[in-house]
Amino acid sequence: MRTPYQPRNVRNILCVFARYTPSFGTFHHAYPLLGGVRAFMPPQGLLVVAAYLPEAWGLRFVDENARPATEDDFRWADAVFVSGMHVQRPHIEGIIRRAHAVGRLVALGGPSVSACPEMYPDADVLHVGELGDATDRLIELVDVGGG
Repeated sequence: MRTPYQPRNVRNILCVFARYTPSFGTFHHAYPLLGGVRAFMPPQGLLVVAAYLPEAWGLRFVDENARPATEDDFRWADAVFVSGMHVQRPHIEGIIRRAHAVGRLVALGGPSVSACPEMYPDADVLHVGELGDATDRLIELVDVGGG
């Protein structure tokens, strides 16, 4: 399912899933036993948002558990969409700083910001909750405002 919103402009969106901070709950100690596994859970929420974006828009998806987003990735984007859980907070904050360093708008969604939006004062847009009307308004904001 894609957004019903019909964009007027073509935009480039960089979706970045923050790297997990090693902890007991992320099972990082077991990765070497699993042949190439670098994270314990795929970024399903951010993948759903990426699939929902207008088809005409450019999209890059970076799971920082596999590789870090580069400065070129950030410069390519009109806006950066970020998601993560509390255990990823230090890396979420780092992504926000890196995006702002090249003047990009950052929209933050996912379980951490939905539970504690006050923890993320530096994000430009907080997407709290599930996919829906607020997502369409975010897409319109990026479309009209350019990120």
